[in-house]
Parts: sequence; C-alpha cells; structure tokens
Amino acid sequence: MTKKRRTKPIISGGGFLEVLKVALPLILSNSCHAVNMFVDRLMLAQHSKEAVAAAFTGGLTNFTIACIFVGTIGYTGTFVAQYEGAHHRERIGSTVWQGIWLSLIGGLFLFACIWLAPPLFRSFGHDPAVTEQEIDYFQILCKGGFIFLLLGAVSSFWTGRGKTGFVLSVSALITLFNLPLNYIFIFGKLGLPEMGTAGAAWGTILADLIGLVIYFAVFFAPSARKHFQTHRISWDFPLLKRMIRFGLPSGIHLALDLIAFNTFSLLLGCYGVAVHEASSITFGINNIAFCPIMGIGMTASILVGQAVGGEQIPLAKKATRSCIILVVLYSLLMMLLFSVFQGVVLAPFTRSGDVNQLETLKISSYMLYFISAYLIFDGFNVVYSNALRGAGDTKFPMWVMTGVGIVCFALPCLLLYFSGFPWWSLWIVFDCEILLLGVIFTLRYRGEKWTQMRVIEVAALPDEN
Repeated sequence: MTKKRRTKPIISGGGFLEVLKVALPLILSNSCHAVNMFVDRLMLAQHSKEAVAAAFTGGLTNFTIACIFVGTIGYTGTFVAQYEGAHHRERIGSTVWQGIWLSLIGGLFLFACIWLAPPLFRSFGHDPAVTEQEIDYFQILCKGGFIFLLLGAVSSFWTGRGKTGFVLSVSALITLFNLPLNYIFIFGKLGLPEMGTAGAAWGTILADLIGLVIYFAVFFAPSARKHFQTHRISWDFPLLKRMIRFGLPSGIHLALDLIAFNTFSLLLGCYGVAVHEASSITFGINNIAFCPIMGIGMTASILVGQAVGGEQIPLAKKATRSCIILVVLYSLLMMLLFSVFQGVVLAPFTRSGDVNQLETLKISSYMLYFISAYLIFDGFNVVYSNALRGAGDTKFPMWVMTGVGIVCFALPCLLLYFSGFPWWSLWIVFDCEILLLGVIFTLRYRGEKWTQMRVIEVAALPDEN
C-alpha cells in the first residue's frame, strides 16, 4: 500500500465546540432510541403491567445474547475513524463491508436462538402471564436481529468519520415511524388485532428496516462509491481478522456487562410484579438520561480514534478532557432532576384509576435515588472506556468486566437474593460496581498505555512531514 502524507489533522483542536459538533447529533440520535423505548414502555404500561414487565426482560435478554456481535460489529467505527485520521479513505468501504458480513453471521445466530426462548424464560420463575409475553417479545426481536446488527455496521460509515448529523436524521426518521407503528400494533388500530408486547417488537423491527434501507441507499451513492469504494463488495480476510482481534474483546466486554446487569434485573423481577414493573419504568427513564452520556462517550471514541490514526495524541487527550467536563455537568443536572422532581418524572407512567400502581411508583422513586448516586461515576466509566476503545485498548476492559461485573456484581446479587435480603440491597451492590468501574477506567486512561496502540496496519499510518 502506498503511504500518504498527512495533509491536516482530522481533529482541529479537541475543544468543547468540536466535541459538541460531533456529540450533539449522537446524543440526539441515542435519545431517539431512548424515546422509542420510553414510549414503548409508556404504551405497554397503559396496556397492562405484565406487558411492560415482559418487554423489559425480554428485550434485555435478547440484547444480552446479541451483544457479543453488537460490540464486535460496533468496533467497525473505530477502524473507520483511524483510517479517516490516517487519510486512507480507500480502506473505509472495505472496512464497512467486513462489518456487514459479521452482521449477517450474527443475524443467523440470533435466529437460531428462537428455540432457546421457552425453556430459558420459564426457568426465570416470573409470573406465568409475564413469561409468555417475554417469550413472544424475545422471539420476534431474534427474527429481526440481522436488521439491528446491520444498522450498527452501516452507520459506522458516518459515525467513524464524525459525520453524525446524517445518523441523527436517520434515527429521527426511525423514531417517527416507530411511534405510530407501535401504537397501531400494540392496541390493534386500523383493523389490526391487538398484539400488545408482540406489537411493540414488530413495530420496532419495521421502523429499523426503513432506516436500514435509507442507510444503504446513501452508502451506494455516487460520491461514496467514488471516494470510499463502497460499491466494491469485498471479503478482506486480513482486515476481518484484525477487526475480530480488536472488536471481539469489546464484544465480550459488552456481553459480560449485560450478563451481569441482566442477572440483576432478572433477580429484581423475582421480587414480584410491582418491583418488576418499577424496574422497567425506572430503566426506561434512565435510558433517556443515559443517552447523552453514551453520546459523549461515543464522541470520545471517534475523536480519539481519528487522532490516534493521525498520530495526534495531544488532541486525543484534549478531546477526552472536554468530554469528561461535559458529562460531569450533565450528570449533575440529572441528579437534581431524579432527586428533587421525581413526581414529574414518574407522572407519565401513572395509570388512571389503578390504586395498586401506587406501590410500583413508590418503588420507582426509591430506584431513582440509586440512579442519582452513580451517574457521575458512570460518566467516567463511559467516557474513559470509550477513549481507550478508540485507541485499540479492548482487552483490558474485557478482563475488568470479568472481575468487577461478574465477581463483584452478579455473584453478590445472587447471594443476596437467595439469602433473603430485600430488593434494595441489590441496588447498593449495583451502585458500588459502577463506582469501582469509574475509578478503574480513570486510572487506566491516565496510565497512557493507550497512546502506543493502533488498530490499523502500520502501512496505513501517515508519514511525518
């Protein structure tokens, strides 16, 4: 491969304005996804308490099984970012195609998991009415799993290059279709049967399919074909091998994180329908609060990846520092909202005339206090782990999650539950786990080992002037 001279850094300064330019569309894009989930929970809460509980557990279990592929495929964006930073755009189209192949393989795996659902969910010990809806929701999401994975692979063509405005436009369009489709399918409008939880799953899949069609249409546009060779359907085994080498630990990290969290949520469901429904409502709210944090974290990964690809380490550090300041300010705002204005936050989930729901809302208010306690440390966790990920440091987070997520979180939660401790004791363990992760990733980032890492081949790095 012919080496190219660096023309100008992809990152101009790494200050607040540059971070916000990339982060705001990602924040809004992630918020669109959170709004989808929030409104799904809101509609299902009006449908029945069993439906909203089932969607939470069924959806989380589906994502937990898929997340090794989600994390590995999501790492496509890091390769795109580093090739962009190194000014080797001719490699970007091929990179995305490797992500597409991984998505199709992952989709086949998820489809095969359909037959796993009945014995799996019946072993959880949840209310029988909830269990049957959990199975339906999980199986439908598995049928459309390849669509969800392809969205992540193809969207990396834009996110890795920092072109997040287009991703926001597609996400907003998905939301515009998702909300009415879910309403129609859940409550049985326009002559369709009332589908409840299953309707929420089908509405989400169809809306995602519309977004995927748009992504592919622009991916194959003349300008993309000219500059990025997107029309060349390629199987680049050396590149695919590198993507798996760096991306798989990221996927395992995400899987371990979700396994630990799913264990936590499943145990909460075993405390009764009220705690189960409260968990679904609380994490639906938390998703909206967490999306800006996740958007800022993704921005750190993109900007660090581009800076590392262009050998601009000081700019990578400055961008990460800007991301940390933004996430702390935002977390303080959310802490105030969840601690002082709980009535406003929980009001949309109130079912008129349902006296029994008062217990659910009371439990939800307690859970919001626990969320307030960990938000800042979760911000450290997300930003620093994503910055490390953008440079290529993926094995360390995987081992950390093995030790902290499984040994210090999931196993203590199991011990507390089977020892007869109340539901809030599990939340104390959850908060301690996030605090510990925030400290560990902060120390790892400051150790600066990541500054010597790359994911792209050495031949793709730019020459010095």
